[in-house]
Amino acid sequence: MKNQLTLRILLVLSLINAVGSAVSFSFMAALMPYFHNFYSLHSDMFPAEFLTVWNRIVEIPRPYFAAGAVLYILEIVGCILMWRLRSSGFHCYTLSQLLLLLLPLLSLGKGFIGLGDIMFSLLFVAIYYMKLKSLGVFSPETDTTSDADTDNAGE
Repeated sequence: MKNQLTLRILLVLSLINAVGSAVSFSFMAALMPYFHNFYSLHSDMFPAEFLTVWNRIVEIPRPYFAAGAVLYILEIVGCILMWRLRSSGFHCYTLSQLLLLLLPLLSLGKGFIGLGDIMFSLLFVAIYYMKLKSLGVFSPETDTTSDADTDNAGE
């Protein structure tokens, strides 16, 4: 019971992160052309500190945000399946985490991947694995009928 409660708490945290990230990545993918246009027209009205950050944001390619949104949706699916104690949920979640770690590396370069992202991803994958394993999610389905029962069934 304690393992299932811990699993549910972690899943709620993961879902909050994944839903918020999916919405923000979708928002950025959809509105990036408008941001570029607005920035080019009104860059003189922002303070210099803002512009240094903004210059880095507007240089991020639009497909990066679209791919991120899809991967966070895959994470949501994984969390929902893990909530239902399905091993496929763990695999969806783990795949999404690995691809989310690779996305900035492949799209933006190695300067955009954070050690904290790597640590939290590995930590959550490890904890999910341990909790799901302790709940018997990864154990093979055992057949309740024995060979003797099936042999006697025809008689």
